[in-house]
Amino acid sequence: MRPRGSSPLAFGVFGVLALTFTAVVVLAGLAGGDGAEVPATPGVGPIATKNAELPPTERAEATPPSFGPPPKLDLGSMGESEIVLANRQIMGVDLRRMLRSDTTARLKRNPLYGTGTMRPTSCRAPRPSTRPDDMLDYLNAVTGCLDRAWAGKFSQAGAVFLQPRRVYWSRPGRGPCGTYPNPRFAAYYCPSNRGMYIGLTHLVQQSGRVDPAANHVPYLAVLAHEYGHHVQSMAGIGGAWWWEVSSRSKAAQDSHSRRNELQAQCLAGVFIRTVRNPLGVTGARWNEVLRTEYGRGDDQGGNGGARDHGTGDHYAGWLHQGWKYARIGYCNTWAVPASQVS
Repeated sequence: MRPRGSSPLAFGVFGVLALTFTAVVVLAGLAGGDGAEVPATPGVGPIATKNAELPPTERAEATPPSFGPPPKLDLGSMGESEIVLANRQIMGVDLRRMLRSDTTARLKRNPLYGTGTMRPTSCRAPRPSTRPDDMLDYLNAVTGCLDRAWAGKFSQAGAVFLQPRRVYWSRPGRGPCGTYPNPRFAAYYCPSNRGMYIGLTHLVQQSGRVDPAANHVPYLAVLAHEYGHHVQSMAGIGGAWWWEVSSRSKAAQDSHSRRNELQAQCLAGVFIRTVRNPLGVTGARWNEVLRTEYGRGDDQGGNGGARDHGTGDHYAGWLHQGWKYARIGYCNTWAVPASQVS
């Protein structure tokens, strides 16, 4: 997720770096025209997880809306490319690179959508606690499971996959997307260096202070959501939606931001379903997660009136959509009516 501040774009904090990127976009267009091949790299601002807020007492549990699968997929031809990694040649499609005319194909007909159900993932992780060392061990173990699960899906799609960088910090620092900690969010993904930034104690403080030893699943959901943004980045989705709305109105940017954030929610649900047995994701714990995610919705207050992440019903609902189907194709938020991503 991205921070909910004054930024009009879904990739977060604006400033000199984002303005610089916009200038690069313009220059690329002047140099190569609409057909110029460009690296689909969004702004450098973080995509962050908003502070958790519980829903009103009369909505003790979120009831996810009922979503159906998107229309039948026509994946089309994405072509082939090759990259060199660690002195070893790897053949595959690097979905991050595209023609400007390919953005719709990346969003609505992405090769990942055709990879079917994500099968149960073997995963072992220690129980976290409020101690930083315990949380670090937990996050590292689950991230390893995420690496394996999503690398398998990219392999099925014939696409290049690089693991994200892990920056699980206990001391303040600075990265390409700015300084941390940031009072507005607990965790974020930085597309400019493929970094997942999570504060080991900051996360607990900004996640409703849910005892991770009693229920680790809310922290699993945060981690899986941020990893979902990495999946989108590697799949070219993050870059594609940026290209489509970078010069359009704030309403258009917010609309694409909602589809982006809700897709990351759905991708998180897909993964969590695959580790529900080894990590003990019980029905009671899952309901608590849905209740918390409902509270993060745009209509629940606390985000300055922004409408860039989706309502509470949809924010919880798309997470449950991924859990229900465990199919990436059912997370195609770019092909559903606006009423399902409001």
